[in-house]
Amino acid sequence: MSKEIKELYDMLTGIELFNHASQIISYDMETAAPEGGMEEDGRDMSFFSNQAYKIEKSKEFISIVNKLYEKEYSELSIYDQRLVKELHKTIRDSENITPEDNMRASELFNKAYMVWAKAKEDNDYSEYSPTLEEVFKMEKKLLLLRPDCDQKNLYNTLFSDYEEGFTSSDLDKFFDELEKGIKPLLEKVRNSTYIPRHDFLKRLVPISKQEQFTTEILKFNGFDFKRGSVSTTIHPFTSQLGQNDVRVTTHYYENNFISNMYSVIHEGGHALFGQNIPDEVFSHHLGESFLSMAKHESVSRFYENIIGRNKNYIHAIYPSFMKIFKEEMGDVSENDFYEGVNYVDLDNPLRTEADELTYSLHIIIRYRLEREIMNNKADFKNLNQEWNRLYKEILGVDNKDDRTGILQDVHWTSGFGYFPTYALGNALNCIYVKKLDKDIGFETTVREGRMNDILSWMKENVFKDAALLDTKDWIKKITGEEFSAKPYIDYLTEKYTEIYHL
Repeated sequence: MSKEIKELYDMLTGIELFNHASQIISYDMETAAPEGGMEEDGRDMSFFSNQAYKIEKSKEFISIVNKLYEKEYSELSIYDQRLVKELHKTIRDSENITPEDNMRASELFNKAYMVWAKAKEDNDYSEYSPTLEEVFKMEKKLLLLRPDCDQKNLYNTLFSDYEEGFTSSDLDKFFDELEKGIKPLLEKVRNSTYIPRHDFLKRLVPISKQEQFTTEILKFNGFDFKRGSVSTTIHPFTSQLGQNDVRVTTHYYENNFISNMYSVIHEGGHALFGQNIPDEVFSHHLGESFLSMAKHESVSRFYENIIGRNKNYIHAIYPSFMKIFKEEMGDVSENDFYEGVNYVDLDNPLRTEADELTYSLHIIIRYRLEREIMNNKADFKNLNQEWNRLYKEILGVDNKDDRTGILQDVHWTSGFGYFPTYALGNALNCIYVKKLDKDIGFETTVREGRMNDILSWMKENVFKDAALLDTKDWIKKITGEEFSAKPYIDYLTEKYTEIYHL
């Protein structure tokens, strides 16, 4: 290890310590903190975050990274090359952003979260619209400070933070293909005379039993409780606080047990990725941030949908399901359960409750609104009305209020550009599941409940190089195929044609 790499590692350790403190406070704010304590928590979180930022902006840190990038790059290991390359890009992107700018942004985003939470509770978008516009102005300001900002298309610069190598042109093409492939299929489902049984989905189920099922499902899928935990929150998420500290959150509804079930499988997918990242990623200070959002979403939605809503997975977990929920679900057959969890609620306005068929249509709406916002064309005062118009046009849903409309997601409290990664993830896992099937036999492995075999394959093929490669290169290395929407559309078409007897 060179002197410069050792010095860089020491500084990164300091940054990670401050970020760790900030992440713990953030986790506490979203799971346990009382409303009265949030302002102080937000203040402290901003402080620790800014301390980390000061190290990143120090002359010593910048000098070492630049030297490694410009003079010693070829001598570095592949992990350190990736690290230095990304740090150099980050330094260049933020070289005109002062610690004061960063602090103001952090304070705004913390305030936005609290304003959003109250506006959602009050079902009143007008309470949040001025703050949403502030978030946009801050996002725009930070982007324009970048030396390489694409000023003609801010979304290109914005989205490169999440998925290097993807442009808004890629996204436009991808979402246009999805809309053309999914909307006609949705219309056929809408007109189908066959409706899967789904009455049991809204039955009252004690939260204590749902908690028991949460533990069963996570263990079954391979989650390590010695290195992870489960808590509750308004909007489920997974937090990677360290290599050996990955926390899953969920939300329980007595009259919607399926919401918790698939939140847990989804977030558990994120956690399985986090718990099985190669040691080298952490020892070289790459961390989870180098995995990219679309890769992470491909894994979480692989477990949630490709596995979790698969007929063979339902077969494998049905005995546990019936053991716990016998009193509430005694009349629900295995096939009822399978078809019920794949039922398409044609009037559902909520992304987090969406089925596989309609989910990416929810993302299309958000992407097109984000693109409108970043192109300076958004009417923030009436953006909720534009939201409702798109829901009617694309999904055929008449949205009833702001709480289930534009205020349903937390993401726009801290900027824009995240949402497309969900849909990209859906498409990515439909590409690599074909390779998994060829290697170990997907359907049989799932039916027999050999989830450790699935996880082992994922570790070797999906997780191993995720931190080293951009997403397009990563999927090509796994499968030999280029990124495409087609396998995802084909998968949905085959599945819902069978379920709805189309």
